[in-house]
Amino acid sequence: MNNPEPNVQPHATALSASDQRSQPTPSPTPARGRLLAGAGLSTALLLTACAEGGGGEDASADGGEFTAYTCEPQSLTPGNTSEVCGARVLEQLFTGLTEIDYDTFEATEGVAESWESEDNITWTFHLRDDYAFHDGEEIDAHTFVDTFTWTADESNAQVNSEFYEIIAGYDELQDDDVDELSGVRAIDDHTLEIELSDPFGQLPVHLGLLGFSPIPSAAYEDMDAFEQAPIGNGRYRMDGEWVHDEQIAVTRHEDWPGEVPGNAERIEWRIYSDVGTAYMDVQAGQLDLLEQAPPEQIPNMEADFGENQEAFETGTFTYLGFPLYQEDFQDPDVRRALSMAIDRDSIVETIFDGGMQPARSIIPPVLPEGREDACDACEYDPETAADLYEAAGGPSEMEIYYNSGAGHDDWVEAVTNQWQQHLGIDDITFRSLDFAQYLDDLAEENASGPFRLGWTLSSPSAQYAMEPIYSTGASRNYAGYSSEEFDSLIQQANAADVEDAEPLYHEVEDVLLEDLPVIPLWFNQQHVVHTDRITDVEVSPRGLPRVESITVTE
Repeated sequence: MNNPEPNVQPHATALSASDQRSQPTPSPTPARGRLLAGAGLSTALLLTACAEGGGGEDASADGGEFTAYTCEPQSLTPGNTSEVCGARVLEQLFTGLTEIDYDTFEATEGVAESWESEDNITWTFHLRDDYAFHDGEEIDAHTFVDTFTWTADESNAQVNSEFYEIIAGYDELQDDDVDELSGVRAIDDHTLEIELSDPFGQLPVHLGLLGFSPIPSAAYEDMDAFEQAPIGNGRYRMDGEWVHDEQIAVTRHEDWPGEVPGNAERIEWRIYSDVGTAYMDVQAGQLDLLEQAPPEQIPNMEADFGENQEAFETGTFTYLGFPLYQEDFQDPDVRRALSMAIDRDSIVETIFDGGMQPARSIIPPVLPEGREDACDACEYDPETAADLYEAAGGPSEMEIYYNSGAGHDDWVEAVTNQWQQHLGIDDITFRSLDFAQYLDDLAEENASGPFRLGWTLSSPSAQYAMEPIYSTGASRNYAGYSSEEFDSLIQQANAADVEDAEPLYHEVEDVLLEDLPVIPLWFNQQHVVHTDRITDVEVSPRGLPRVESITVTE
């Protein structure tokens, strides 16, 4: 998931793009209708397994409300979110078939209580019978047939449609006369069968992605209205509508059927265009939580906040991508030279006060498959870099793209200074946009030079760390990278059982590190600051705060 925050985002030029993504035109409501149930049961997008029991008096005793930072989302439709601004909210509003246990990085139960497969192609999921949307509509196997069909249909313009390509019938669904994704079948109300086009041992973890969250019947009637006030099935429900560029609020859903609901009764995400302003608002007591302090403030955090600050290791990956559709960057030696001319250790120490982990791999070290020193071209070697760059005819002028208001200015300047010093680049200019515009422009291949992006591990797997960004034609493949070897090897790794996949994913990573379509920079630590009003602040390896566990003390 693309990440637009201080530790995770870069931006680019004054390119042409609209302020807001255009809203998709919904296809007709799925043919199968369901009556709304009277009692409102629901679930949450938790990081732990759901268990028997409801909210109860003990859980309700915790309460209060707090405010938290976010940026303006691209979308609040689960199938159409690809960045953290919306994910912060959506992971509390929705839960899918599975959740992720971040202690083991394994799938655990969500709406599905168990699953099995004999061949990694045909999977059977057994659903709980106590989940419902916040408007009372019951959730069953047919709910997922309808949701998966709608989200996978490319005519609905959902950015997460491509995640459904692994399901049998995806290509046929794109024909006008096909109205159901054939690989998803309701065997009965609480048994869902998913047939894949190829073996995929990572499916249970994959289904924890927000893009597989169920959506209610009401959404198909007016998708634009649904996006402004999503009706979910999570531990929190919307409190009013999304007030663009201002705030998004949620309240605890007391009928959530899991073991422990959210601690706080209400959470209000306040939308900022500049993370530096958010940092100052936490200092002033006007904002309770910021989980991505701007890089320039990292050295000051302890003095500013004392015990109310902490750093968390995550799998969030910051990189500089190359526009491989531009002739200047098609030679791998140019890309290697630019990577080898960067002194990551120095930048991390001076700009981030040691608060990042220099990246010498693409698979994050926080994952079981992670290797800390897999990338030879990530070692600082300015003399070799200069020779490579000259021999390959690297460009003497360059534009650098990064997202504005997220604290990237200092490190971008440090990187470009090193390039000018070691590679003799005469002129470097900077282009900056807000994040939503930035992604749109990158998708339209409007970049002329390296661009900063981040990738958050929405799904904690080596597959998700690589395939969505580098596979041929993938929507997040902003570099335009294409490799038959990569595409073939990732499919082999995906087909393996989870316990056998690690060495295969290493082979996939080795191809990327040889071709180097992006420059690995660092894996982010999330630097959290908060007020005295809240405690029990944690950040998951995917880089998002576990707001459901936060306790309000006042």
